[in-house]
Amino acid sequence: MKYKLNKKEISRLLSDYEYMGFDEEYAKDDLIDLVSYLNNLNSPLTLYRIICSDSKEEINLSKVGSHYSLNKKNLVFSHYRRGSVAGDCRGEKVFLLTVSADKSLINVMETLSNNILYPHEEEITLKKFGYGVSVINIEQL
Repeated sequence: MKYKLNKKEISRLLSDYEYMGFDEEYAKDDLIDLVSYLNNLNSPLTLYRIICSDSKEEINLSKVGSHYSLNKKNLVFSHYRRGSVAGDCRGEKVFLLTVSADKSLINVMETLSNNILYPHEEEITLKKFGYGVSVINIEQL
């Protein structure tokens, strides 16, 4: 599956770059790189997400969420070890969820926008709260 953006989508994403203070030349080059990056990802993807819950059994495995990372180490370090997950927790325990997802589940526009607005997160955003992924592992951190 190869992604190609239309003019309206490009315009919307360029406004994200403008919001972040980047000039148009940089924005166009970086957007080309981001789309190329998505196009070159292998399918299925192994993705990681941090979830807070009181127990594994309370995690909704059919809709496990939209926001993921390809980089397990960075995700655990930046969102768990550094404490940024604490304000978003809705449960006493923190879990690392590992899933397998086909590239067709990627919400391309949201993934691109999130990578422009939050480049350090290296996020992959999935459609429909992750419906359709295969859960590989749930490990308590």
